[in-house]
Amino acid sequence: MSATRMMILGLVRWMQPVHGYDVRRELLSWSADKWANVQPGSIYHALRKLAEEGQLREVATEQVGARPARITYEITPKGEDEFQNLLRGLWWNLGEVVDPFLAAFSFLPALPRDEASAALRNRARLLRSGNDSLRAAMESGWMKQGKPTHVAWMWQLSIARAEGEIAWCERIADLVDAGVPYIPEEFTQFPEWNQFGTLIGEGGADAGPERAEPSERVGQAERAEPPETSGESGTNE
Repeated sequence: MSATRMMILGLVRWMQPVHGYDVRRELLSWSADKWANVQPGSIYHALRKLAEEGQLREVATEQVGARPARITYEITPKGEDEFQNLLRGLWWNLGEVVDPFLAAFSFLPALPRDEASAALRNRARLLRSGNDSLRAAMESGWMKQGKPTHVAWMWQLSIARAEGEIAWCERIADLVDAGVPYIPEEFTQFPEWNQFGTLIGEGGADAGPERAEPSERVGQAERAEPPETSGESGTNE
């Protein structure tokens, strides 16, 4: 939310006096919904909220026919202070990027190894395709003639981050393919990790590709006959 507030205040500051419609259109032209998590549906609400807080000032309302009224905004001194504080806070502090992929990756053992490896390699392909598109756009006349220099620098950062993730995806896919255990051997001394290793098919005393599921092992134990150590034949089978 702080990034959305900062960007809206900054755009009003730059374009004022400006309609909320033009603020929304400008943000979408920047694709801010993709890289800054600015939700298109939240822009008008944020403008109204900032106005209620005294960060923005409504200077005019324009009604054209049956269309919704367009409110024109300017930034207030209070909004200028808020913009500067948010701007410097985002410049000087490191923010965590929330990626839902990490939530899914935390359950890596729930996927078959071949599927996990294929998904990682597919993620690398998608990231590489995105980088190719960004590089092509950076070389186009649209970028060179119609965008500020720092926009290209932003895209270079996106490319560098994606290249790091591409290398990581391919390296982890290789480890998954190689059968590197998900549970370190020393973890199996703890009951909870031993149980988890059994659940995912790795670790524990019964590890192995042919290992039966726990419920199946119980049934087999109940049905199994004890080995004969002596008998009328005098032989063991």
